[in-house]
Amino acid sequence: MGSKVRVLVHDIGGCEGCPISVIRALPELVGIADVHSRYLGNEDVSGGVTYDVGIVTGAVCINEPDVVGKLRVIREVSKVLIAYGSCASVGGITRFCRGGQEPRPEHRTYQPVTAVVRVDYAVPGCPPAPTFIASLIKSIVKGGGYFLKLFSAVVKARKLSGFDLLDDVVLPGLCVGCGACILSCPTGALQMIDGKPDLVVEKCIRCGTCYVRCPRASQLLIRRYIQLGGVKG
Repeated sequence: MGSKVRVLVHDIGGCEGCPISVIRALPELVGIADVHSRYLGNEDVSGGVTYDVGIVTGAVCINEPDVVGKLRVIREVSKVLIAYGSCASVGGITRFCRGGQEPRPEHRTYQPVTAVVRVDYAVPGCPPAPTFIASLIKSIVKGGGYFLKLFSAVVKARKLSGFDLLDDVVLPGLCVGCGACILSCPTGALQMIDGKPDLVVEKCIRCGTCYVRCPRASQLLIRRYIQLGGVKG
């Protein structure tokens, strides 16, 4: 990649938290990237323009062929594609949604970007911290490294939640009681009881933030999908 990477930021729908996170990061981002977005008035997803990095926020309603088609174009024109935020990475709260439709068998739910097109890195967070995105792009420009292995692994996981944290870390006795999961939860769905986290199931929005912040769970992800699965990080 050149000295200044061409970055496309495209939102396919959601609460707008992730696009705002990207907008807040723009002052630092423009120093390292040539940013293209409809919020800046310079987005082009016609298929005739290529980008070094494509960043997609929001979940995909797979009943909308126009949205699915545009996402596939973005994949084709982006050398590296990032699913940014929980909805794009692991489905998040949109896994509960049907787009305001009356329930019918043919109405399928929203899906994360990772379930529709090939994604290189998936970053859970509701939303991710604005300071993160510039660090992510800098690491990609440098050629990857261990920092990116976790987010390669999340692509393969496709769904993460507080339930998975309990199943994989707390109940098997791997939890060290550091509290990182509780501090990272955006809805207060985790609470510490007798030195170990417990889940308030009604509050969990399946954003996966707790899982990637947990030192034990992140190691499990990397081992499961990178080291054992032979996936390049």
